[in-house]
Amino acid sequence: MNLGPVSVVTTCGITYAEYTWGMGGCLRNHSIGPVIRNGSNFSFDFEIEHETGVACPMYVFLETTNVALGALTPGTYTLTTTSWGVPVATNIFTIPIFTPILRPIGFAGDGSFQIQLMNGVTNVSYVLQCSTNRVNWTSLSTNSVGPPLRDTCPVLPGPRYYRVQILQQ
Repeated sequence: MNLGPVSVVTTCGITYAEYTWGMGGCLRNHSIGPVIRNGSNFSFDFEIEHETGVACPMYVFLETTNVALGALTPGTYTLTTTSWGVPVATNIFTIPIFTPILRPIGFAGDGSFQIQLMNGVTNVSYVLQCSTNRVNWTSLSTNSVGPPLRDTCPVLPGPRYYRVQILQQ
C-alpha cells in the first residue's frame, strides 16, 4: 500500500497530486479527502478499513485518485498525507518560476518572421502577440512548444515587440 502521492504535477497551471493504492483482500477505501490548505501547507486524508463478514477476494488491485491542489504561485509547498488523521507521509514540492524565452529565428521564405518559444511547457497552447507600443497587443498565432511561432506581417515602421501568453483552457 502506498502512503503518499506517486507524483505532484502541474498541468495548464493547475497542480495535482496523484495517489495510487495497492489494495487486496478485504481492504477498501473508507473515505478520501478533502484537501485542506493552510497557506503553503496542504493535508490530504484517506481512511482504509478492513471489511468483515464478507468473502475476501484473493487478488490485489490498484486504486488511483487525482487530487487537485489548485493554481499555485511559484514557491515551496508541503503536502502531508494522513490516514485516520495520523500523518503517514510528507512531500515537499516546488512550483518553479516559469519564464518563457522567445528566441528570434529570422525571416522565412514566405516573408514571415519566426520566433522560437524556449522553456515552454508541453501540452500547453501559447498565443504569440505583437505590439508597437507595449500597451496595445494583437494576437498573431497559437502554437504549443515545438514549431516556431510566426508573425506573417512583420514589416511595419518603428519597433515591434513580442510576447507569449498561455491560452486559457
